[in-house]
Amino acid sequence: MLKDREELELHIQERIREVKKSRKKIFNISSYLLEYGIPLGTFEDIVKGIQQVSLIESPVLCLLTDGIYQITGYKDVDPKEWFTENEIETSKKHARSLYTKENRIYLPIAFNDVIRVTQNSYLTKVEMSYLVQMFHSQLIIYKFETQRSAKYIAGRDGIVQVPDINPSSVEDISREMLKENYLDDTITLNIYSDSDNPVEYNEEAKTLIINENVIISILDGFHRLQGGIRAISINSELPQMMGLSIRVYNDETAKRFFGQINTINVVPEQRRKELISEGKEDIVVQELQQKSDLKGKIASSPKISEIAGQLTTFDIMSYAIENVFKPKSNLEAREVATYLIKFYDYLTGSFVDQFLLSPQKYKDTNINHPLMFIGYTVIAKYFQDNNIELKELKNYVENLNLKDEELNGLLSDTKRGINSSALRKKVLKYFNALVESGEKK
Repeated sequence: MLKDREELELHIQERIREVKKSRKKIFNISSYLLEYGIPLGTFEDIVKGIQQVSLIESPVLCLLTDGIYQITGYKDVDPKEWFTENEIETSKKHARSLYTKENRIYLPIAFNDVIRVTQNSYLTKVEMSYLVQMFHSQLIIYKFETQRSAKYIAGRDGIVQVPDINPSSVEDISREMLKENYLDDTITLNIYSDSDNPVEYNEEAKTLIINENVIISILDGFHRLQGGIRAISINSELPQMMGLSIRVYNDETAKRFFGQINTINVVPEQRRKELISEGKEDIVVQELQQKSDLKGKIASSPKISEIAGQLTTFDIMSYAIENVFKPKSNLEAREVATYLIKFYDYLTGSFVDQFLLSPQKYKDTNINHPLMFIGYTVIAKYFQDNNIELKELKNYVENLNLKDEELNGLLSDTKRGINSSALRKKVLKYFNALVESGEKK
């Protein structure tokens, strides 16, 4: 390249912010890229943020620059300012090969010099370029259920879930790899299949075969892999070696494994708690996540995503259940979960717009405030203990004064925020007093 790639990426991102407002321009750029074998949808993924500019291969970057320039005429993305004539011609000739069958890896694949640590754990070494090739062959996926909490972005087709990555961390890793200063590290992949034999290991030959019809997800090292993708997009001959840990876990074990890892990009404590799920109350929240109308409404992260329609957090729900229902065994947890699934289905079903269809419209009413779910859990226990039928729930909630001065002051306490333990205790105390006064009436 004639100039620094990172500087070009900044110009491209700026132009994309303008281009994304026009469907016609997006279509025209996509069509231009298609002429050189880059599949339809690639540019749309870049626009949505699903695929990062910093991670695309150099030939594709060159054509992307040219495509934006051809359609928009922006001088700061004129490819002749960034690439040599030879690079431009080579990109036009060879970008197609990146998407051809000859360049893809297919299962089954074999690794040599593999050590079996346990029945479900193996270690070996591999060239980073091979891992990148696996990723581009769509063999390695990012499985949100077993990773750090996701980010949500709004696109033309609705809300899109994307990995939560730290771009500066990826760039730092890439830079060190390109300087050949990056010390070899380990990436952990998980192999999962409903079949009996996702992998086959030969003890004598020290070979491990990953069979067909399996899911390969990354358990640890996603930033390292992204850094490698970026580095190899700049230098395809990168000599970087990496340690490779291969696990054969089901989703539950994979969650626990990821939850116990602490890396440079630390997993938020709330997400780590969810993954490990050590408390009985966490079992209840997981049941609510999977089997009630709160599915997709409970955030894994310390804060909710309004564009994703999230209402509260795993940590708030866990806190409420621990302090209100106090399950002491798995059996008690399952019983609490059964009741709360029914309770919250009645609650959300009675106020569909407020909780499910248009929660943002009712944000100022306090009815779906994240901390209100502490209150609703207290009310659930009150209903259960007093054998009140859930069909009475709608009337009960409608008669709550959600703008009560004390309650409104707690819910609007932005200084401490929803993750404040002191604030949660006060909300819990408020609703405990509320239901107790109700019992006395």
